Amino acid sequence: MAKARILLADDSPTILKVVGGILEQEGYEVVTARDGVEAAEKAFQVQPDLILLDVMMPRMNGYQVCRLLKNELLTRHIPILILTSRDQPREKFWGLQTGADEFISKGVGNEELLRLVKAFLARGSSVRPMRNVKVQPLQNVDVLARANELLDRTLYEATVINEIGKLVHSLQDYEETVRSAMLILHKLIDYSVAALALTHGEEGEFFVQTWCPEITEEDVLALKEHVLGILRPYLDPAMVPPQFTTRLLNSEGCSRRKGERPLPLDQLLCVPVKGKGTVVGVFAVLPQPGHSFDQGDEETLHLVVTHAYAVIENAWLYEEVRKLSMKDGLTRVFNRRYLDERLEEEFKKSMRYNKPLCILMMDLDHFKRINDRYGHPVGDLTLKRVMECTRETLRSTDVVGRYGGEEFLIILPDTDSRGGTLVAERIRQRVEQCEIRVDEAEPIKVTVSIGICAVPRPEINTPAQFVAAVDMALYEAKRLGRNRVQLYTPELSAEAEREVAAGAPQKDCPGQKVQPTGTGGGGGC
Repeated sequence: MAKARILLADDSPTILKVVGGILEQEGYEVVTARDGVEAAEKAFQVQPDLILLDVMMPRMNGYQVCRLLKNELLTRHIPILILTSRDQPREKFWGLQTGADEFISKGVGNEELLRLVKAFLARGSSVRPMRNVKVQPLQNVDVLARANELLDRTLYEATVINEIGKLVHSLQDYEETVRSAMLILHKLIDYSVAALALTHGEEGEFFVQTWCPEITEEDVLALKEHVLGILRPYLDPAMVPPQFTTRLLNSEGCSRRKGERPLPLDQLLCVPVKGKGTVVGVFAVLPQPGHSFDQGDEETLHLVVTHAYAVIENAWLYEEVRKLSMKDGLTRVFNRRYLDERLEEEFKKSMRYNKPLCILMMDLDHFKRINDRYGHPVGDLTLKRVMECTRETLRSTDVVGRYGGEEFLIILPDTDSRGGTLVAERIRQRVEQCEIRVDEAEPIKVTVSIGICAVPRPEINTPAQFVAAVDMALYEAKRLGRNRVQLYTPELSAEAEREVAAGAPQKDCPGQKVQPTGTGGGGGC
């Protein structure tokens, strides 16, 4: 049976002689080195079974040698025991961080030293993976060059992690955090399309960031199906979200004409996203046309994904807590404060990217009669039931909230007036079919009037003007008989101005002032 080979590195001739003699008496073959560079060279050349490494050595210290060897395929499997007179906790911490397997004080007895040597030799003997690899001797310059490369790579990784960490302090919203993480990745990897599928409990989201070329809706659907097909086998079938909301992030670059070839999904570089040890998503990127990713790109993607997920998850949790604080206590839809903030956000996006945005203002017809006849508890039940019916007709990206009393605002991103009219009519019909049952009494029927307004429009330049316009449309729907939808037109503004000049009341109910409302509303018509 071949002797176990141990590399002993120390700049002290006394240590080399004493410790080396103890090991040789136990039958081990001992190879010695007097500085860090020589230790690294001999580790590559002789492939020892175990390394005993001093910390304070010329040219390269023990920590540097350890980090270098643990990052090389040829030597990373070799157990390294750091043997030093430095026994401060911080020294041990840093030694283990560099990859050392054990930290031994030079004051330890011979029996304890031999016990550890035997234990690590037994542990390491079954994990030598490189016996069939032909090892080329290295010159001094090779070791130093590799050490410098490792230092550069470590500094590079630390810089990337620091850039990702800055997102924590920016307090960005969830979507903006994902966008920022993808922008950081784009500085490191020249991708054309990036996609992130994430699960959050019962929710699933699919983010897409494009550069060049931009992609069609068909491409997004194909990309989504492909990425989710990769993700689903990793998930517990009982925990797979029923649907994944698609979020298209702002894009730059040239447009992609119809008729061009579909995205080369076979070139996708995908890595799993892990949270608490389990796969919770997939991050995928496509190379620029005519290019391909290399191993460095894959390693960078792993680095970014590993550290960005924690930041993204924190942003999601922050947004969820924020949403809970902005829900209406009765109907569980968003409250007025959240609606105002979200409308301003969506309005700015619409103006910046010239994308359509539609809002609906909905009011329950003759709601005061329900409160007067059945009481406010039944009025509360009616509001909750109407909101349940409303949400059943909306997309997950739409936002509905209680604007005041029995009046509700619905924000429809990426929707023009035609699409908004279809949604409004669908809501109106669904509410009309809704029945509110109280005990054994005859079910209560309720209807709604809905105003519609979409931008961009030349006469609407602020969120306040936007809301005023949709409110005019709601007023017109009520004036024309209720239980109907009404699209805003500039003529409504002109008519409202004439009524103001004539002294007519400008309230929700024609010819009637709105009374102050409580939890379930009270003064609606």
